[in-house]
Amino acid sequence: MKKTQVALAAMALVASTAVLAEVKVSGQFDLGVGRSTGVGGSFMEQGGWADNSHIRFSGSEDLGNGLKAGFTLEGGFTQNGNPGNGGNGTLFSRESTINLSGDFGGVRLGQQVSPYIVTHAITQAGTPGSFWVNRIIMGGGLGAAAVGQGTGAFQQGGFFIANAVSYTTPSISGWTATVLTNTENGAKDGAMAASTSSGDKYSAFNVIGAIGPINVSGGYQNRNGQYTSYVIGGTTTFGDLTIGINHSSHKPETGATAAGQPGVKTATTMISANYKLQEKLSLNAGVAQNDLATEQSLSSIGLKYDLSARTYTYVAYLNATNGAQSALGNRGNYSTTSTTSISTTMVGIAHSF
Repeated sequence: MKKTQVALAAMALVASTAVLAEVKVSGQFDLGVGRSTGVGGSFMEQGGWADNSHIRFSGSEDLGNGLKAGFTLEGGFTQNGNPGNGGNGTLFSRESTINLSGDFGGVRLGQQVSPYIVTHAITQAGTPGSFWVNRIIMGGGLGAAAVGQGTGAFQQGGFFIANAVSYTTPSISGWTATVLTNTENGAKDGAMAASTSSGDKYSAFNVIGAIGPINVSGGYQNRNGQYTSYVIGGTTTFGDLTIGINHSSHKPETGATAAGQPGVKTATTMISANYKLQEKLSLNAGVAQNDLATEQSLSSIGLKYDLSARTYTYVAYLNATNGAQSALGNRGNYSTTSTTSISTTMVGIAHSF
């Protein structure tokens, strides 16, 4: 009898704790094998379709009166167990945030994805990660962040912003807006030292909503002394066909050139499509081109087959011209003078958990 009472008390304690705070583990693992005309032999790469592999710890607590507190700790990893995928190369390299939300909207503190990048992601129609990430880099200014930074370094390109503060409005007639900035000594990893460069300061915002059947979003980013960028686009669905289009512009400041990027104003236009051939089989395609003198272009076509709600296999073909890159492993290594055409074929499997 006593053992039963103890067991029931323990169960009650666990249940009450679960009500106070919900913590979960989630993530994805995407791994493919490919061949590229720009690399000798075959290679194995994470993110052939989903664009990254990561593990995420997140939790929330109901504070009452409509308030909730939460956290996110997300680390990227490669197939060899190394950290990576857009962060600063350390544990929880992608996101590390704490947040408070309610009727007023939401406030988030810590390293977090730029709202400018969010707009890029949601205005494309499900094309492979190699396509949409490299398309952003082809537009200029994101090479440094795409290949990652050293421990504690400022994320120059704008994927994940260290030491950042953001605010997201509540939904107003179906529209939301997010604004983000970082502390001025963001490059110092929280150290109490004066900023050494105006380029340490980063700000961005986006607006998300719908105009009739079209889901639209616009985004902006600025890194003082380095660059200014904007993007605008949308997606719409006709039965089994989803189409996405966006246009982005990147303008470096005078004399400032991000690593591996053109030091001139660059605009890129993209159109992509996803068509559901069968219940579990879909066809994806995309094409993008910038306005540099060499007119770099990137095109992709791929098939994705859902084995379950959480697992799918895929095959994708990408072709890049005039110094652009077709494989995620070469992201950031762009040339504005090359006339080389590089193609990559990937076959892989991805699982979310």
